[in-house]
Amino acid sequence: MIKGIRNKSRIKIFMMLFIFFIIAISVYLYRLLDTDLIHKGIKIDQFDVSLMTKDEAIQLIKGYKEKEKDRILKLIYYDRSFNIPLREFGVEFVYKNSVEKAYEVGRKSNIFVRIYDIIKVRIKGYVVELGMYYDKDKIREIVDSISNEINMEPKDAQININDGNIEITHEVVGRRVQKEKFIEEIEKSIYSLDVVQIPVEDIIPKVTGDLLSRINGIIGEFSTSFKGSSQNRIENIKLSANAIKGTLLMPGESASFNEITGPREQRFGYKEANVIINGEFTPGIGGGVCQTSTTLYNALLLADVTILERFPHSIPPDYVSIGQDAAVSYGYLDLKFRNDFDYPIYIDSEIVGDKLYFYIYGDAKDRDFAIKVESQIVEVIMPKEEIIFDKTLEPGSKILVQKGRIGYRVNTYKYVIINGQVISKELITQDQYKAKNNVYKVGVNDD
Repeated sequence: MIKGIRNKSRIKIFMMLFIFFIIAISVYLYRLLDTDLIHKGIKIDQFDVSLMTKDEAIQLIKGYKEKEKDRILKLIYYDRSFNIPLREFGVEFVYKNSVEKAYEVGRKSNIFVRIYDIIKVRIKGYVVELGMYYDKDKIREIVDSISNEINMEPKDAQININDGNIEITHEVVGRRVQKEKFIEEIEKSIYSLDVVQIPVEDIIPKVTGDLLSRINGIIGEFSTSFKGSSQNRIENIKLSANAIKGTLLMPGESASFNEITGPREQRFGYKEANVIINGEFTPGIGGGVCQTSTTLYNALLLADVTILERFPHSIPPDYVSIGQDAAVSYGYLDLKFRNDFDYPIYIDSEIVGDKLYFYIYGDAKDRDFAIKVESQIVEVIMPKEEIIFDKTLEPGSKILVQKGRIGYRVNTYKYVIINGQVISKELITQDQYKAKNNVYKVGVNDD
């Protein structure tokens, strides 16, 4: 009986202890769940915010992180360095949202999940990443500013020919910051503060000294005489020849006489002199420019430059062989040509006495041939006679009122000559200069 009493006492004690344990556990769990503090074991980045209120956590992190805005991101281009504080990139830390994420740990789902999460972070810990953002517009402004300091426009090599002496100024290689790649590199390094090598590309000039060095001599030249021309006509020749002088044509490039010389207008210095219109000499602005284009045309032919567009006059001019003229009229007739060599060509001009000279410079050392241009008259067109009967004249009388002009059909050939032997013959133009009839008035009776 005594033994039974003892067993009952033990059971009562065990039950009381069990109830006490349950109450203690409940109180403990209640305190775990019913708190306004961030649960133990939670960090935001490297900052332990265990058992802190949200405000306390924000103040703790902010106290350290605001100073980090003064940390430097180093941007380097060779020996040039740009030290930019993070705050200039518009860097801000997302304190509130990060603290909210830390606070929510152990506060989601049902009570059992919450308890499990709370105990788990106490044992293993949990880290919330502190959010950070930057202002991409500010990054772009900094990139633009640095680019303006680094960028450099390329400079083409230049050639100057004076009295046949060739002088070459070498090119300057330009540089340009690759802005989009630069922005990407900043965005990748803004968290780690790794040094950023500014991405810069070289800009190679179109015209290099090596290419210009291929110009070593004259490959074609031609001259015409303007002896007996009016002063205005001579001025127009000089003006247009100076406009062409110094033209550099790279391989594959084309040129237009009209584009280079511009409109023949008084405001550009052109003067009035005779021009050929419909087979007649008529005063007009820019008279004489066709002699410039013709002289250039022949120099280009002898240099074997490709002619893209050329027109004959309505009557053969007297300063060049028939079939070898090149008429121009701004907006209507042009002389166009293209450099099909693998080296540049340079056009020079000069006036000596009463002669206009054009020189085409290129790789004379690489040329083993000569060009000859020759025209052949294939038909002479004699003028016809036109009669106009005029009752006011004495019957049987005959008066010449328009003097006729002989016309021609002309073929022009280009010969390629090597070691004195003709290698090829090419028909380059077929021109017709129209004849002009003789016109007479003849007197007749009234009846």
